Amino acid sequence: MFFGRQALAQQPTKLTLQLDQPGHPSSPVLYGLMTEEINYSYDGGIYAELIRNRSFKDNAKNPDHWSLIKGVADSSAIVLDNKHPVNEALTECLKLNLVTDGKNTGLANDGFWGIPVFPSTNYQGSFYAMTDGNNAGPITVSIESTDGKSMFATANVTRVSGLWKKFSFNLNTTASVTPTADTRFVIRPSTKGNYWFTLVSLFPPTYQNTANGNRRDIMQLLASMAPKFLRLPGGNYLEGNMFSIRYNWKKTLGPIDERPGHQGTWGYRSSDGMGLLEYLDWCEDLQMEPWATP
Repeated sequence: MFFGRQALAQQPTKLTLQLDQPGHPSSPVLYGLMTEEINYSYDGGIYAELIRNRSFKDNAKNPDHWSLIKGVADSSAIVLDNKHPVNEALTECLKLNLVTDGKNTGLANDGFWGIPVFPSTNYQGSFYAMTDGNNAGPITVSIESTDGKSMFATANVTRVSGLWKKFSFNLNTTASVTPTADTRFVIRPSTKGNYWFTLVSLFPPTYQNTANGNRRDIMQLLASMAPKFLRLPGGNYLEGNMFSIRYNWKKTLGPIDERPGHQGTWGYRSSDGMGLLEYLDWCEDLQMEPWATP
């Protein structure tokens, strides 16, 4: 029996490849993407929003990632305020007590590791604002270097009053600058008084110019992979650490003004700017199918 098997193993084997004939059919949706919110992969990652802590909810005690720019003798101050809600979603705001007229004092946001600046680029933004002053002058918004010596793009906002109002602005197109993220976004009122701000938002051009959309560079990279599906929104992100902070998709619908956001799984908040509709936009932009996380 042993020699029989040895003789069989020594016989030559013939393999025929019929490359001119179709093989077994494979699924057209065999390859795709899986998304999971971890290490700022949504806010600060693929979602194109540049302002960090835009609704002042990241820390109940301090306006994280916001600072006050002022001179040595300037006693202007900022403080978190929850006594002037815009609506049920926008319950927090930042109050600026501006005690001097001029263009030096302002609010600065450091973004997600800076505000990325590129040449010949137009940035769009918005915020809610109100004041207790009767003659509030124009408010200047700008992207500038962190030392304040270089100004990359600016715009003016006017007619701020004693009632909450949403203001939108287009910053002038950047010049032929060297790309940099050693920058900040700054809001500077021109006349003294108390000012309140919330939902401060700033966007670069997005992929396919989709409103409230995604970064162009990451989306172009994903598009080159030709994915057929997107598995969303991610297991741990969906479950949360407890039931009260789970991913509640119903609260991610509608305008960003109506999205309260929620505490994420990894120790920081999610703005929910990347909501259910944005996932579907993502799928449409890359012509792939949405697959829900089981």
